[in-house]
Amino acid sequence: MDPPEIIKKPVNQGVRVGGVATFFCAARGDPQPTVIWRKNSKKIMMTQSRYTVYDANGVSMLRIEPVRAGRDDAPYECVAENGVGDAVSAEATLTVYEGK
Repeated sequence: MDPPEIIKKPVNQGVRVGGVATFFCAARGDPQPTVIWRKNSKKIMMTQSRYTVYDANGVSMLRIEPVRAGRDDAPYECVAENGVGDAVSAEATLTVYEGK
């Protein structure tokens, strides 16, 4: 049994309005941790059509398309937990540029 550890952290991004933002996060532990994403400390729900989360081989990807100004500029946090020890998290910020 090993507590979760984030081995790939999301990185800050700057994206134009209408573009695509993609954050990656990977975690390991025993059992394999579950990764969730938060925006402004609130869990991202998959009912929001512009947000998609893909999970494959321990890597979680958060995709935001299309990016909107004033709504998506925020810190995004990936949180990994597996019931062993404390959950761990890493954060990255999305900056949205108004562009022609």
